[in-house]
Amino acid sequence: VPLLLGVLTNTFFPEFLAIGSFTTALLKNGSLPLIAVLFLCSGAQIQFKAAGMSLYKGMVLNTSKVLFGVFFGVLLARTAGPAAAVLGMTPLAMIGAMSNSNGGLYTALASKYGNNTDVGAIAVISSNDGPFFEMAFMGIAGVAAIPLEALFATIFPILLGMLLGNLDDKIRDFLKPGMMIAIFLFAFPLGAGLSLQTLAKAGLPGVLLGLFTIVATGLPSYFIY
Repeated sequence: VPLLLGVLTNTFFPEFLAIGSFTTALLKNGSLPLIAVLFLCSGAQIQFKAAGMSLYKGMVLNTSKVLFGVFFGVLLARTAGPAAAVLGMTPLAMIGAMSNSNGGLYTALASKYGNNTDVGAIAVISSNDGPFFEMAFMGIAGVAAIPLEALFATIFPILLGMLLGNLDDKIRDFLKPGMMIAIFLFAFPLGAGLSLQTLAKAGLPGVLLGLFTIVATGLPSYFIY
């Protein structure tokens, strides 16, 4: 609901989100720091004795997601050409969209429907938030640098939360409510980065790419998991 409200507000009242000060900071530009809070609070719930299972789950999901996403993009590039577009979907768009995931959304769902080891898997899954693996494959090919610093910057709040939560049980308990609070708060500015016009411009190719991502990477990852 907050996500949808953010989309609708940015569609019909975008000037309200741009009035400045704390309003713009919270409702328009607040998604990244609030997701960082979510990662910190989530990391605090991961106990070192359960970290092995979290890492195992994260590795399984992340490897499956990335490999299937890259596979279908490369398959399209090999069969139709690197710049080809099938139903409006290019190989680059397929690889970028299908091998990527939304770490904040995953953590929100895992917090509500999973257990601590499911939440802890975000420490690995967050490595595909952004172009790390795409850049890594390009780095292997010798055409780009592998952004290890960007990867560390992504997972550091999780590692910091793990350290704090394992040092003191009171810190873990103190930060636990912050998970649901952060989920509620970051969803609105995340939606405020979109609009109905954006979705309309994406059109049928965007819808197809989203559905294909679910079917081609979501279902295999589910059964492998």
